[in-house]
Amino acid sequence: MRYFEDVDVGETGTFGAETLTKADIVAFAEQWDPQRFHADEEAAAKSVHGGLIASGLHTIGVAMYHWVEGWLDDVANLGARYIREIRFEEPVRPGDTLGIRGEVLEKTVPDHTDGHGYLDYELAAYVDGEPVMTMVTDLVVERHGE
Repeated sequence: MRYFEDVDVGETGTFGAETLTKADIVAFAEQWDPQRFHADEEAAAKSVHGGLIASGLHTIGVAMYHWVEGWLDDVANLGARYIREIRFEEPVRPGDTLGIRGEVLEKTVPDHTDGHGYLDYELAAYVDGEPVMTMVTDLVVERHGE
């Protein structure tokens, strides 16, 4: 298990990849974000997107899964205080493969000593090397021996 002191600012990683199929996109949308351009191929073709696109929530969910499996499960994470920023750079379309990357941006130790510190972390999804989603979150991470 890695604790707050074990994580360095600037630390980066890649955390797997996943290809989203039309069936994946529609199934997620039907259950969680049933907007027409996510769930209805014909309506999506008539939208400003010109075709079916994945929900941003779907993209975040895929990124989170791979991040947890590839990095966060090995960190003494106590949760997040907030998500500071979410940006959807480009739409994710059927057949796109999301590659997941992350970087520790900043570390902060609170004035009070209650056994944790804060990590600002950027998590991003890429398609063909270009960002499609970025988010910055503030993780609460346990400190050694506290």
